[in-house]
Amino acid sequence: MALPRIIKNFNAFVDGISYFGLASEAKLPAVKVQTEGHRGAGMDGPVGVDVGMEALSAEITFTEWSSAVLKKLGRTERFVLRPAAGSSTDFSATTIIATMSGLITVSEPSDLKPGTAATLKIGMDVRTYKLEMDNEVIYEIDLVNAIRRIGGVDQLAEIRRAMGF
Repeated sequence: MALPRIIKNFNAFVDGISYFGLASEAKLPAVKVQTEGHRGAGMDGPVGVDVGMEALSAEITFTEWSSAVLKKLGRTERFVLRPAAGSSTDFSATTIIATMSGLITVSEPSDLKPGTAATLKIGMDVRTYKLEMDNEVIYEIDLVNAIRRIGGVDQLAEIRRAMGF
C-alpha cells in the first residue's frame, strides 16, 4: 500500500527575501475556470461553458509584524512558496515551487493578546501564477496577458491568435 506524500515544511519568499522560520502558514491560489450555463435547443439541461478564469488570490501569515512586509501594501510584489512534500516510507522529497506576482491588497494583523504571537497575514490579488513540481510546470497563468498553460498546453493560444494578440 502506498502512503501519500505530505507537506512536511515550507519556506516563503516575498520579493526575493526569505522568511524562513518567520512564516507560519500560506495559501496558494485556488485555480478555477469560470463557467456560464448554456442550454441550447434540444439539450436536456445546461452545461458549463468556459468563459475565463476566476480571480486568483494568495496569502502568507507571518509570526511577527515585519515593517518591511507591512510597507508592501498597495505595491505589486512577488511571492514564492516552496513546500516540500516528503515521503512516508523513505527520505525523498518532492520539490514544489509556486511563484505568484500581484498587488498586495490585505495587511491583517492578529488580535492583541498578552503572551501570544503577533501574527500578520498578507494577501495578494494574483496576476501571474506558476506551479512547478519536480521541474515540471503544472500551471502557468498570466491573467493580464491571457495565458493559461495547464500541463504544457496553452489553452488560450488560439484565442490570442484570433484576436491578433
